[in-house]
Amino acid sequence: MGIPSVERSSYEQFVRYLRSALHYLYDPVHLRRSPLVDMLGLAGEFDRAAALQHILTEAIRALKPAEDEPPQSRAWGVYDTLNFQYIRQSARDAVATQLGISERQLRREQRRALEALAHYLLQKSDLASPKVIDRPEQTATRPALEAGQALSEELVWLQNPVPEPRIPLNEVLHTVHSLAQPLAEQWQVPLRISVPGGLSQLPVTQLALRHILLTILSVAIPHAGQGEVVIAAAQLGAEIELRVTCCDSRAGQMPFSDKDAAILETAQNLATFYGAQLSFSHQELMGFAVTLTLPAPERIPVLVIDDNADWLELLQRYTAGSRYQVVGTRQPETARSLVQKVQPAVIFLDVMMHDMDGWQVLSDLRHEPAMGQLPIVICTVLPVESLALSLSANAFLQKPVTQDQFLKVLDQQVSLSGRPSSIRR
Repeated sequence: MGIPSVERSSYEQFVRYLRSALHYLYDPVHLRRSPLVDMLGLAGEFDRAAALQHILTEAIRALKPAEDEPPQSRAWGVYDTLNFQYIRQSARDAVATQLGISERQLRREQRRALEALAHYLLQKSDLASPKVIDRPEQTATRPALEAGQALSEELVWLQNPVPEPRIPLNEVLHTVHSLAQPLAEQWQVPLRISVPGGLSQLPVTQLALRHILLTILSVAIPHAGQGEVVIAAAQLGAEIELRVTCCDSRAGQMPFSDKDAAILETAQNLATFYGAQLSFSHQELMGFAVTLTLPAPERIPVLVIDDNADWLELLQRYTAGSRYQVVGTRQPETARSLVQKVQPAVIFLDVMMHDMDGWQVLSDLRHEPAMGQLPIVICTVLPVESLALSLSANAFLQKPVTQDQFLKVLDQQVSLSGRPSSIRR
């Protein structure tokens, strides 16, 4: 597939896609879904996420000024903002401190830096067309784009460099229901949630989903007529589909106002920013329907080998609502077959077990060529960290272990490995 023409996308839209991709620079699931994959001609790449990440990081490095450039120059301001904010993933206050500016000034620097990067990418990819894309300096002053820019800049300020904790889908939807209920009562519209049992505990990012759904409901409820508004969830392959519908045919006869259209466009922008897709229809005799499609959160498998059933149950509670899924076994002799079956990102291994010595399990796994690089964390009551590390364990935890300690070590090992399991069958 060739590179699509920029005529299909405004300059501001390109910047919005770019900001979203940079925010999730180390999240392969989000990067694979980014519209930049097609726009930059990466659809044919074997690993589109890695290819996009490489292009973005190299583009930022290409903006690094020469060493003899004055430290206070605009060029260094652009590069340092991009480097600290996105490559290093520093917190906003840390970026502002590093640049020696206020957080209010940082907003302007972020916008300037994003535009410089967008302009570089557009020119390098031969996408820039003066007839279609305004130069950054011109675009920033166009009154017609002020509302979109305000939203884009506010979204930048919503970014959280620390990944937001995920909670079960059912909890998010019930929170949305509670917040939207006063509006539903005002319009005398029943509001119902329909979530299959298998999806109810699927962990999702609460803040993003709540913002999008409440924005949609602010239009759906007043348009419901005498019908009920239903939020229904379904899983389609690697995606979750959330539909907000009203089946009263009279809802379809109520035309959208300019305000309604603007609200739904805002919801679309929010969805794009958070790596989701939103579509809506409002046709006569068909009622109102909005479909929000978002990637199903990846559950990273973690194998825990420990003969203590209470400990296995505790770790499963520790990871409830997180991106991790604990698979536990009390039979260490099944370790090798389970690794092949589960394909874990990390193994947590006890060494004091009744039927088999954990040190022997560690040695057996390390002698398997396909498992030699798999992260293994020794987790035991014994204070044997030096011994564990000398025997090729990647990390050590001494029981008892708090939830924060467990998740922190998990995050570290997954990050260092680049991606969950690299085991080959």
